[in-house]
Amino acid sequence: MDKLVGELLLLLRELLASYQRLLQIATLRQDAMRAFDIEALNKLIERERAETQRLEMIEKLRRVLVEQMKLQLGRNVEPTITEIAKRVAEPNRSVLLGLAGQIKSIVEQVERNNRINAKVSEAVVKSLSKVLKIVTGMAQNAGLYMRNGRKAALHGIHMLEVTA
Repeated sequence: MDKLVGELLLLLRELLASYQRLLQIATLRQDAMRAFDIEALNKLIERERAETQRLEMIEKLRRVLVEQMKLQLGRNVEPTITEIAKRVAEPNRSVLLGLAGQIKSIVEQVERNNRINAKVSEAVVKSLSKVLKIVTGMAQNAGLYMRNGRKAALHGIHMLEVTA
C-alpha cells in the first residue's frame, strides 16, 4: 500500500502543478483579451491544449492507480483521498489531505476564470455582431448606383458593379 500511496502522491503533485499552469494560462488569456492581442490568445490556446492533454494523461494514470487501490482496500471501499488517508501513517496522511485541498481550490479558481473568460468572449462576439449588423444595414440603405447611373436594386447586384 505504501508504494501505491507514493505513486498517488506523485500523481497528485503533477495534477496540482498542471492545474496551476492552467490557472496561469487563464489569467494570461484575460490580459490578452483586454489588450485584444489575438496572437497571444492563439499561443495561449496552444499552451492550454497541451496542458489539457497532459492532464488527461495524468487522469488516466490516476484511474489505473485507483483501481489498484480498490483491490488493496476491498471492493466495498471507495478509494477516495479521505478513505486512503485514514489508512496511511501520519506524514503521508497530512500530505494527501493537503494536496487534495490545494487541488480542489485551484480547480475552483480555474473554473471561475474560465467562466469569466467565456462571458467576456461572448460579450465581444455580441458587440462585433452588432457592429456588423449596423455596417451591413448602412450599406443596404445607402444610395448605391449602377454604372449606367440608375439606382441599384438591393437584390441581384454585385459589389464590383457598384460605383461609389
